[in-house]
Amino acid sequence: MTTAMRQRVSGLDERTSGWVIGGARILAGLLWLANLHWKLPPAFGEDNGGGLFKYSESVTRNSPFAPFTWVSEELILPNFRFFGWVTLVVEVLLAMLLLVGYRTRIVALIGAAWSVPILLSVIYYDGADEWSWSYLMMIGLHLLLFATDAGRHLGLDGVLARGGDAARRALTIVGSVAIVIGVLGLFVARSVSFAGSEAALLGSDAGFANSDGGITRRWELKFVFFNPLWALLTILLGVLLVIGARGSRMARLALAGGAGFGVIAVVVFITQTFDYLRNDGEVRVVSTASNAALWGAFALAGVLLARRSSAAAVPGSDG
Repeated sequence: MTTAMRQRVSGLDERTSGWVIGGARILAGLLWLANLHWKLPPAFGEDNGGGLFKYSESVTRNSPFAPFTWVSEELILPNFRFFGWVTLVVEVLLAMLLLVGYRTRIVALIGAAWSVPILLSVIYYDGADEWSWSYLMMIGLHLLLFATDAGRHLGLDGVLARGGDAARRALTIVGSVAIVIGVLGLFVARSVSFAGSEAALLGSDAGFANSDGGITRRWELKFVFFNPLWALLTILLGVLLVIGARGSRMARLALAGGAGFGVIAVVVFITQTFDYLRNDGEVRVVSTASNAALWGAFALAGVLLARRSSAAAVPGSDG
């Protein structure tokens, strides 16, 4: 094998490794994103014994780790709603930052640490059959993201370190992803009202029917929820990001798009819940946090990339 061929093979191996590492980071972000919908503020299940509360409360009966049981009984449960809000905010930030790969090493360590109490809470929950290795793998995944500095692959950490041209290309990609998600959201939301509390799922909620027609298990990948208004806003703001990537003079449009995503992320987070209209006609109340995390990710990426591309532009150049 010639030197040139070895260099090409080595470069291909590096790119492939980078895609795998970056893809694993995005997968971890989606993991957190898909588990936000059932954490319902402001009670988080304390009022009905469900949701986040049922797992926290079960620690008092089943946890094998006495110090964690004490923390749950003496600190978490007496202040449960505060704990619920802390949990929601932390997991929104984990989803948001892992999806875009920003400050990934510290975020990955936080994700690994945050997974430990989840393991201790869920693995011995007496109403579920949990596979313990899934939570150990969850911890291991975040440690690998830390070790590989995964944000430097398909993430903001790498793009922001490279310069303005890379930032403009990344801004185009982020805007295009937002447009695609908005178009898909518009499609799934075609059966709900244009604006309001009703929303349709962009994800999967497939069921497995038993002999009496009931659903015994559901394959849930509940990522984000849309009505037509939110879908159109996602498309519009994504278009601003794409246009803003065309040159330094257009960067303000990208900043406006990023700021717009930030505004709708905050607004929807304050709203707290949606009425999720399922295909079978049943309505379920779900948290708005997953939408806040996704739009927050677009906001962060849009603003940082627009600023980076603008700062790196040559004076007098249009990009």
